[in-house]
Amino acid sequence: MKNLLTKAIQLPKYGLDFLFDSYESTKYEKNSQQTWDRLTFNETLLENIQKKLALTQPTPTALTQFDRMIISDIKNKTKVLNRNNVTRTKAYLNFYQKHPEVHWAFLAHLVSRNGGWNMTDLKGSILPKIIATESSNHFFSFLERANALIFHDVYPQLLLYEASKLKNKNLFYLLPTFHVSRFMQPFWAYFLEKKDSQLLTVALIVNEQNYIEKRIIQHPIYKEKVLDNILFKLQEWLQFTYVLFPFTIKGKKNRLAGETVSDFSNVHHRVEIGKKLYCLLFGIKNLHEDIFSFATSVPHTGSRNDYWPEMFTNKKSQPLQSASLSCKPTKPTVYSPSLEKAWADVSHSYTDTHDWFEERTDFRPYFKPLHVPSSFDLSRRYCRDLNKMIATSSAIDIVT
Repeated sequence: MKNLLTKAIQLPKYGLDFLFDSYESTKYEKNSQQTWDRLTFNETLLENIQKKLALTQPTPTALTQFDRMIISDIKNKTKVLNRNNVTRTKAYLNFYQKHPEVHWAFLAHLVSRNGGWNMTDLKGSILPKIIATESSNHFFSFLERANALIFHDVYPQLLLYEASKLKNKNLFYLLPTFHVSRFMQPFWAYFLEKKDSQLLTVALIVNEQNYIEKRIIQHPIYKEKVLDNILFKLQEWLQFTYVLFPFTIKGKKNRLAGETVSDFSNVHHRVEIGKKLYCLLFGIKNLHEDIFSFATSVPHTGSRNDYWPEMFTNKKSQPLQSASLSCKPTKPTVYSPSLEKAWADVSHSYTDTHDWFEERTDFRPYFKPLHVPSSFDLSRRYCRDLNKMIATSSAIDIVT
């Protein structure tokens, strides 16, 4: 420690910041406690579910008055809470707080926060200088539609679980009423009995990523305007595609865990990213507690000011002049508006009711084991790439 301090004294301020930041990050990761070291599943159970899905075809069920009441209530609640990214994100967290055994809801809350940040970035002080307004509108439509579709599909599933739990009765025979893939029915039934949180979480990751595959990822307009154009440029040129989980150390200092994302168009890759994020969020005890502390103490507004007020401001600021060498600026310089200020609410229709799961689909490759990561702090890396974007933005200002 003495040598470390001696070297620190000899460094300029930004070097000193880097040294102590690296030390703090390494110490936190080293002292982390794993809840489980590997995400793994019972092969026999998966084979039985596979066989059941191959043999069983959905059959119409006569609805009782009680069923119709449940369906109407769930549809109304889902419609109200599907108003925008902020209402969806809050709904996921509220559900998780009531039913913490449903791990997916907390994962969805955090991923949905990232979706909101990506939406407001399009109206911030950096991206508008890099991509045209028309492209921004296409990108927002892509993000908003995916966010809304997933909520439309999954929130009725969550509410059916809540009702089943309350009534002490399996109500998942009502899933077809909400056009939920038949893939999910055996997983929910098993969860209701065994409370296998890991199995249900991965099943929901698989379902939701396949649910948006043809509706969003393979949709001709989004494929041409967003995936083959805007996202490609942002990924390949700026290397700035992150899913970030802010976590609070000692109740006051925020840091960033997460994953970098590439090849978003590949459904298998998106599922693997979802599984990695799940391992990160629930496989490390202290990290989970610190992320939960942040999530429950900082309401989601859509602004990156939520997790980094030292760098981001939700108020209009002066144009950026240059990149900052330090991740601890003296004042916030990057404008990151709230969702309410950035985008108006969008009305969606949900007319596509096709089931992505086909009779011969083998889902078992999605359930390959995965180890919990030992290194996960992206704070310095994210700061570095953010500074690249600030520099790019500043350079564009000079040229224009």
